[in-house]
Amino acid sequence: MIEAIMYCAIGFLAATLLALLTLPAVWRRAVRLTRKRIEGAIPVSIAEVQADKDEQRALFAVGIRRLEMEVERQQVRTAAQYGEIVRQAEALRLRQDTIDRLSTELDALQTEHASVSTHRDHLLAELETTTSALEEARSALLHTRAELARTRDAFEDTRSREEGLQIEHVALTTLRDTLKDRIHELDRQLVAANAHLASERETVRTTGESLATELRRNHAMKDELAKVQEALTRAQDERAALQERIEQLTALAAAVPPAANGAAENGTEAAALLREHISDIAAGVAHLTARLEGPGSKIEALLAEHTRVPGAPPSLADRILDLKAAADRSEAERAEAEAPAVPPAPAVIEAVAAEEARPQGRAAAG
Repeated sequence: MIEAIMYCAIGFLAATLLALLTLPAVWRRAVRLTRKRIEGAIPVSIAEVQADKDEQRALFAVGIRRLEMEVERQQVRTAAQYGEIVRQAEALRLRQDTIDRLSTELDALQTEHASVSTHRDHLLAELETTTSALEEARSALLHTRAELARTRDAFEDTRSREEGLQIEHVALTTLRDTLKDRIHELDRQLVAANAHLASERETVRTTGESLATELRRNHAMKDELAKVQEALTRAQDERAALQERIEQLTALAAAVPPAANGAAENGTEAAALLREHISDIAAGVAHLTARLEGPGSKIEALLAEHTRVPGAPPSLADRILDLKAAADRSEAERAEAEAPAVPPAPAVIEAVAAEEARPQGRAAAG
């Protein structure tokens, strides 16, 4: 801190010393410049003094000339203003003459105005009388117009009502004709609906009878199928027993050939009988399946293509055809014995056959 103060003091002293050293030179220069300026302002010789005087005289002469020119301009302006004053005085005189003339005319006009006012008062009185009469006439006219407007409105109202009544009459007439046509049309539709309803009732009755017949046939076919299945089961049991018997006989024949020829022949006959019985059962099952499947059955198509061979043993197709012929004869006899009924609709037959064919087909397949 002290060092900083010392440095500042030393700097200040050094600056003061430098200022003291340069101050004399600055002072001498200032004195020299001041002397030159004073010498330049004060003339030194007589010629310069004379020149200054001449300059002052010239400046004074110029000022005097300027004043003279200003005086001349003022004189011209004064002359112009005097002429303007003369013109304004003449104008004032003319205006005074005009005022006098207008005053005379004003007096005449005032006199005329008095007479006109009197005439105006008379005219106003007449105007009031005429206005009163006009107001009365206008009131009467307005009253007449109001009456005419009310009459016109009443007439328009009456005419619009008449047109509305005419339109309503035409509309009611048209509606009456339309309703008549609609009633006739509804009567025809009612007659047609009654006829159609009677036809539908007859169709329903016929369909019910056909359905009852088909249900009876279905029950009969179920019974027949149960019998066929029972016979098939019994035949299978017999076949198994015969097969076992044939095997036993075959074993015995192999053991004792000469003595067992008769037994072998008996076994062959039993096997033939068994095959015959099984063929009958298969024909019955195929015939029943064809009846359940209906007219579009594949069995029917195969039977249609089959041809009997005369003298040959009956094949499965021959047996099915025989069963079909026997069933047709039985149905014909049953139909003759029962009351005549209309054949059922194909759609009902197919639906019943399909419904019954599902479980029976599965049973036959099993």
